[in-house]
Amino acid sequence: MGSRIRTHAWADTSLGAPDTWSTALSTLVSVMLGSNQAMFIAWGPEQLILYNDAYSQILASKHPNALGRNFLDVWDEIRADLIPIVEQAYAGEPVHMDDIKLIMHRKGYAEETHFSFSYTPVRDETGQIAGFFCPCNEITGQVLAERRLRESDARAKGVLDGMAESFALLDREFRIVDLNVEALRLDARPREALIGQSHWEAYPGSEGTELGLRYKQAMAERVTAELKHRYTWPDGRETWLETRAYPVEEGLAVFFRDITEQKQVDAAAQETAERYRLAVRATNDAIWDWHFATNNVLWNEALETAYGHKPKDVLPTGEWWIDHIHPDDRQKIDDNIHRVIDSSAESWHDEYRFRRADGSYAEVLDRGHVIRDETGRAIRMIGAMLDLTEQRRSQAALRDSEERYRTLFNSIESGFCVVEVRFDRPDGLTDYRVIEANPAFYKQTGFPDSVLGQWLREAVPDLEEHWYEAYGRVARTGLAERFEQGSDALGRWFDVYAFRLSEAAHLRVAILFNDVSARRNAEERLRQLNETLEAEVVARTAERDSIWETSPDLMVVIDTEGYFLRVSPAWTALLGYTLDEVVGHQVNKFVVAEDHVETLGAFELAAQGGRPKFQNRYRHKDGTLRWISWVAAPAGEVTYAIGRDVTAEKSAASELEQAQAALRQSQKMEAVGQLTGGLAHDFNNLLAGISGSLELMNTRIAQGRLPDVERYLVAAQGATKRAAALTHRLLAFSRRQTLDPKQTNVGSLISGMEDLIRRTVGPSISVESVVGGGVWSVLVDPNQLENALLNLCINARDAMPDGGKITIETCNRWLDDRAARTRDLAPGQYVSLCVSDNGTGMAPDVVEKAFDPFFTTKPIGMGTGLGLSMIYGFARQSGGGVRIYSEVGQGTMVCIYLPRHVESAESVDEATQAPAIERARAGETVLVIDDEPLVRMLVVEALEELGYAAIEASDGPSAMKVLSSDVRLDLLITDVGLPNGMNGRQVAEAARQFRPGLNVLFITGYAENAVLNHGHLEHGMQVITKPFEMAELGRRIQAIISQDVQDRPRA
Repeated sequence: MGSRIRTHAWADTSLGAPDTWSTALSTLVSVMLGSNQAMFIAWGPEQLILYNDAYSQILASKHPNALGRNFLDVWDEIRADLIPIVEQAYAGEPVHMDDIKLIMHRKGYAEETHFSFSYTPVRDETGQIAGFFCPCNEITGQVLAERRLRESDARAKGVLDGMAESFALLDREFRIVDLNVEALRLDARPREALIGQSHWEAYPGSEGTELGLRYKQAMAERVTAELKHRYTWPDGRETWLETRAYPVEEGLAVFFRDITEQKQVDAAAQETAERYRLAVRATNDAIWDWHFATNNVLWNEALETAYGHKPKDVLPTGEWWIDHIHPDDRQKIDDNIHRVIDSSAESWHDEYRFRRADGSYAEVLDRGHVIRDETGRAIRMIGAMLDLTEQRRSQAALRDSEERYRTLFNSIESGFCVVEVRFDRPDGLTDYRVIEANPAFYKQTGFPDSVLGQWLREAVPDLEEHWYEAYGRVARTGLAERFEQGSDALGRWFDVYAFRLSEAAHLRVAILFNDVSARRNAEERLRQLNETLEAEVVARTAERDSIWETSPDLMVVIDTEGYFLRVSPAWTALLGYTLDEVVGHQVNKFVVAEDHVETLGAFELAAQGGRPKFQNRYRHKDGTLRWISWVAAPAGEVTYAIGRDVTAEKSAASELEQAQAALRQSQKMEAVGQLTGGLAHDFNNLLAGISGSLELMNTRIAQGRLPDVERYLVAAQGATKRAAALTHRLLAFSRRQTLDPKQTNVGSLISGMEDLIRRTVGPSISVESVVGGGVWSVLVDPNQLENALLNLCINARDAMPDGGKITIETCNRWLDDRAARTRDLAPGQYVSLCVSDNGTGMAPDVVEKAFDPFFTTKPIGMGTGLGLSMIYGFARQSGGGVRIYSEVGQGTMVCIYLPRHVESAESVDEATQAPAIERARAGETVLVIDDEPLVRMLVVEALEELGYAAIEASDGPSAMKVLSSDVRLDLLITDVGLPNGMNGRQVAEAARQFRPGLNVLFITGYAENAVLNHGHLEHGMQVITKPFEMAELGRRIQAIISQDVQDRPRA
């Protein structure tokens, strides 16, 4: 502005050229231009305006045209406000205002502004008023912030006083700082009797109670405290209170409510809004004048009034000023000032922290104007330091207050809204609309979110007129109202507190309310109940007495020691005792001795709060027994029990069990007969083939026709193998077959059999396998599982004579109690192997018999009826089960469930080509034990044929003599089932006591699984099942003896 003033055409005005100006005007202009505070000068009879850079910002769009114009013309829109002030100044009277409200048009629109300023009259050399000098501050932002803060405080106070819940604010010494209206109503003492008192003084005896301890904990640890407790007020009233204490900055915010009459108040109040207002005064500016040549700095008196530095303590140097700048800001400010001084710039401004006399720091805005000589060298700088601390603090307080209000607004469970009321409808009716609402407003009224901003007469046309009347009355009068009112349109009752916000012209009403429909309904039900209560009591008592007198069930009242206090008349009818013979006696006097412990235990459980159900036997007065089924329930120091005579039911259940046992025995005998008949039929056919072949062999040998003998020999051997296969199937069904379980991956087993299955079922059947990812291992005999899978695929093929599709699936299954029960399995982890087809399917009665031995639906000659029964036996023997799912015309699915095996070792494929049989080494000896002489003879001859020395024994005791001797033995071959007290497993274990590590080969007609430990044999033990080929026996003997020859113990 310095350059603008110097170049302005002043010669054309009454002021004349600047070099003709008076000393007073020149000095004022110099001071004004050097200040960063907004300043202006009105001079001469025309009141021409001169101003600095800071004031140009206040002028806004009026700058720069305002320079040199009449002051009142510049501010024409506020001329009426300024004329009295200007006239007073030109009359020689100074004018000071801390806050003046002006409506300016400096930015192209009407704007409310606020200023603090001083008009100082200035006289010329003749002593006449030549004009006035005005430093001013625009405080619009500060005034508006204070206004919003006051409105926020009013809302918070209104919310607290409008709450149906009591509130108290305690400071950190537990003194009562504030109480709301509800708290004073509940306490029944005046406010002045409580405010300032310690909580322990106001409520004697509370410090040592649980409530006092919770308060202290909440205050010390800054945690929330909650408690429901009984309290006796100083006036003797006893109430139950629900109290919640929250730590806040001042101390504790305590919310409490009287719950004695079950008045439900859902107001969960948060911290109150800020209790105290910030007093903000107009900013004082410290003006300084720095002469560079002498390094002399002069300050005005505001340095003391604003920052506390007394003139006597201030050194008039630039160093003193710089030293009072905060260390973190000092270097930056020093550099910036000298950068301006050393350049051609005319002004400098910065914000920094300036140390007050008390050691605290003020946040300041400092601006300086550089005065240069004719060479452009800086010789002087004049400036002003504006204290921003209070302005910043006011803004922070406003933000904090708004945040606390918003938190409380959104958190309380009471409905809260601000409505705008209107009275200018054409029909003259009052209307209002919601302009602000918390979440609980929508929850309690049921209004949709879209109601916000809508006039309610259009949005909710059924809403009752009394709502409009009430809120219109509050808006007009400014008097708060509290009332309870129902709404048929909303179907609810509300407890409402309404108060007006801010000035009347705004017509805004705050409404705090709670839905009390449940309480109102309860009160109505209670009123109705009270009207009919006496009659109901009489009727219910009569009904109870009637039941007690007429019920055929035993009814008793018994104490905790088991003594009868009262019994019903049914005791006489049911057990023959009069009431006097029972009352006062202990229960076990009438209960049979075997049931004493259970009976007393049941009544003890009832005395402890349990509800036992039990049965025991009572002795009738005539000596007979009665079964009584009891239900007991506790009631304080006694137990009520009802007993029903179930003697007839017990007798009927016993008879039913006997009948079911007889039926099961009959079914078992029928199955045995069917099995025996089928077995006899098949074995007779096989024996006929063997016997006939042997007779023809004998005849052909006698006739010398030896070439024909081989044909009959082959026929006899074939019949023998078929007999062995039939035996294996029968053993599988009975779960007594010999299994060689190994860890097996079912998915790999399926993959290895796909080609075989496809060749077996033929080209008209498509085969698809579905193997789930990560299928668990199982512990089964893989050969038997392969046979089972092949059998299922053949059955599926036979069910699709015209072709079709077979699907083989395996996956992991986790069966819970219910799923396992339907499959007759234990709960747990299983692997399922399922074979399904889309063939003819089976009817339910066929499915029911499918696992029976010799049952078949195939034509004669196409099936034995043992396939599915063998699979069933194998699965059960392996710890699993089988289930059939079938529908006629749709197809069949058979699923084998095998338990998961959790060991980590991988299964080993032991299928190797049978090696050629070698002869025994010299001296190798085998002990053979079998009670069947023919079998023993054949085994011995096979051993001798291979070059082994053989020793025979017919039972365990005779074998023990050999085992305990010094005879060399390389292998023990023993039948499992032996006579005379020792089975084969016992002989083997005893043999290893004499000869550790002795190899053992068990031979059996059927595998006694318990004897062989369910297939889990020790190292060096194997098993072979009769009948067997002599070549297979030789290979097994050689494999056992040749294993670990060097480490094998000798005897």
